[in-house]
Amino acid sequence: MKKLIFALAALALVAWGCSSDDDDDNNTTQPSLLTAGSDERPSWPFVDFDKYEQNMYVEVQLQDTLLSYASDADLLCATMGGEVRGVAQPLSINGTMIFPLFIGSNEAGDYISLSYYCERLHRIFTKPEWTRFDPSMVPTGNDEIHQPIFVK
Repeated sequence: MKKLIFALAALALVAWGCSSDDDDDNNTTQPSLLTAGSDERPSWPFVDFDKYEQNMYVEVQLQDTLLSYASDADLLCATMGGEVRGVAQPLSINGTMIFPLFIGSNEAGDYISLSYYCERLHRIFTKPEWTRFDPSMVPTGNDEIHQPIFVK
């Protein structure tokens, strides 16, 4: 009888520990989103900044969820209206991946989309309408502009 009570108590403890009530408001990563894909390394073209009147510089940090998959072969790309406006390779600074991203445009206020290619996962993650082009934006910071959420 004692074994049955102990088993029921252990089962109740395990069921309570696995409750999903605490996860409702959290941004948890679904394991299926981080499985390897089949995307080939993109050949995003070099940007000729002489074509643009204004430049914007932002240091984009890779979100913590993707940090363990990051490598020096990753790429970050900014597009506006489907046209590549900036491409960056990562720099590792104090265990954080930073992408020094220059973006060119002739129009302030247009939306920028951001794409991140992860070499280890062979996947491209996209953040549509990431932010608006603003050449006066502070290059570094601690907000979603500087550390976009590609995977929730």
